[in-house]
Amino acid sequence: MNNNRTMQEMNEQYKDCPVQVNTYEVDGRTYRVHSHFIGDRDINDVMYRYAEDRAMSEMLGIVPKTA
Repeated sequence: MNNNRTMQEMNEQYKDCPVQVNTYEVDGRTYRVHSHFIGDRDINDVMYRYAEDRAMSEMLGIVPKTA
């Protein structure tokens, strides 16, 4: 994968891929996150890594535990 592409090149390449937009408010500031689903990753690997990172963060007290 070429990491030297411009944003315009990537926008053109992935223009037909699904996009999800989420809005979050943190400390009174609004952030909009655009997630582009381009199909380059295995969802099982992504979810495993997310779960592992979340568990480690909870054990270290970096994020609050969920009920």
